[in-house]
Amino acid sequence: MGSSFRSQISPINHEQLRWVPRSDDQNGGGNQGGSLVMSVFGEDVLFNSLAITDTVAHMSQTPGVTNPNPEGTPYDQVYAVQKTAVLESTLNQSVSVQPMWSRDRVNWYAFGTATAVNAYSGSGVAQTAVIALSTPSLYLPYVGLQATCATAPTSGTLSGWLERLG
Repeated sequence: MGSSFRSQISPINHEQLRWVPRSDDQNGGGNQGGSLVMSVFGEDVLFNSLAITDTVAHMSQTPGVTNPNPEGTPYDQVYAVQKTAVLESTLNQSVSVQPMWSRDRVNWYAFGTATAVNAYSGSGVAQTAVIALSTPSLYLPYVGLQATCATAPTSGTLSGWLERLG
């Protein structure tokens, strides 16, 4: 990249850009150059051992641009196309987890179907669930989760992570 181009992008984006060459054009046009893409793979915390003791809806944390990606540089999850939530619960009541999306991280909207994570029996492996939040055919800038219990748990926690690939 030339120095004139570098001055036109933010330091956050500059650190994440990488050049991906395209293969030969299928129509016989030869090499078609390439494109700049963001490397935004990694994992972010959505619920950090949240102890739910009521029946109120709890919104997950929202990863932001100050969190580092695996290479140690800041990222913004808006650039990640594929996002998956992984949940682990030791709550002694089942919890319903509704996927949410936002374009500005202020106003959140439900999408898809809520996933139930069963109550933990108190021994053995914690209850788990995996939720596909977006795919290349369904791009959502920011995603989060909203957790609600129909019956207030008296013990346990809910943990969740956002796996992203861009």
